[in-house]
Amino acid sequence: MAEFASSSIGISAEDRQAGPGRVELAAILSLALFARAIYWAKRPPDLGIYLEPWLNHIVHYGPIGAFAHPFSNYEPAYLYLLAIGSLAHGIFAPITIIKLISVAGTIFLTCALADLLRAAGTSRRAALFVLVLPSVAINDTLLAQCDALWAGSCIFALAAMTRGQTVRALVWCGVAISFKAQAAFIAPVIIGAMIGRRAPLWQWTIAPLVFFASLVPAWLAGWPMLKLLTVYLEQAKLDQIPGQLANPWMLGTILSEQSSTQWFWLGYAAAIGAALTIAALAARAWREPRLLVLLGAMAGTALPFLLPKMLERYYFLGDVLTLALYLSLRERQSLMAVRGVQAASILSHLTYLYFIDRPYPALIGAVCAGAGLVAMSRLAAPQIRELFRSLPAPGRGPSSSGYSASATYRCSPDAAPSAAE
Repeated sequence: MAEFASSSIGISAEDRQAGPGRVELAAILSLALFARAIYWAKRPPDLGIYLEPWLNHIVHYGPIGAFAHPFSNYEPAYLYLLAIGSLAHGIFAPITIIKLISVAGTIFLTCALADLLRAAGTSRRAALFVLVLPSVAINDTLLAQCDALWAGSCIFALAAMTRGQTVRALVWCGVAISFKAQAAFIAPVIIGAMIGRRAPLWQWTIAPLVFFASLVPAWLAGWPMLKLLTVYLEQAKLDQIPGQLANPWMLGTILSEQSSTQWFWLGYAAAIGAALTIAALAARAWREPRLLVLLGAMAGTALPFLLPKMLERYYFLGDVLTLALYLSLRERQSLMAVRGVQAASILSHLTYLYFIDRPYPALIGAVCAGAGLVAMSRLAAPQIRELFRSLPAPGRGPSSSGYSASATYRCSPDAAPSAAE
């Protein structure tokens, strides 16, 4: 653990806790408002296919009656927010209501990042930088998407886990998965930390119960439970192309969409291997807030990088957690990570918006994402080497050299958890 701590040599606690000053704060907020003003009047490419018809359906049948039968390929958590927004239909245009929900999600995401930074011993005010992250501005105002809602819930879960608040973390995990299946990207870190904490069996039921609870209002209104339970399975059937994200599968999209599908198993196997490695590292480092941030950033980037059938928005969690990583460490490798992943995310969006027929910018983005992952892997290298050294050799028992966490690495006074809440 000392090796990872040494990556922050020269960065004092005061430097990490220093947030933006008044001038910087004013500049951040001004730039954030300017970015939203530029995109506000622009219609997202698929607004008329999905979000707007869903809102019109709710307006027509009412915020409760609309759920009497399926009308969307989303789980109902986001649709509940649309139902609340429909009450303002006579005041605002549908596109305005949808974008206001998305911007409210970004505010929620900012609060989540502030909580995580506080748990990692960094100024909460630094979370305001997420408002000017290009991929976040594109997501909430240009695309009118709700990725900030599930990503913010994942980040609240990670912050709670760094404090040893397992129940709270799992409630947030349940909220996250209620919005989008991509919330599973944070699962290796949460599961690994729970194994390290020896969480009791009943705690493993919390996230599924929260997810099921989110389905109950729609089910009571008339939406068949089987349909609600299979939304994500149906989503998985929709996209059979190798992908629209800046990852290696973009080569399959460009060269041969059909023949590349037979190689999807390679991506699934690689993602499973990465997830198991991250979970194993989290199980050994559950007391270390900044290391958990690093592992979260790796999971949020590596899994969409390796998996096929990823869409252009799927680096979103990696975008925000690499920013959290840099704000927590303030050193060169973490800066390379946030730059690489953000560049990949921007190039993915540009390809989707302007180069869908010639997606070559996404190939450059795949290289950028790979560079970001290399930077994060270098930060985690001492822990990875220690993990593999601890594996038993053939014919031998487990290594007797246990894992010892450095007490000086604990960055938050809250990070002294018990084995179970």
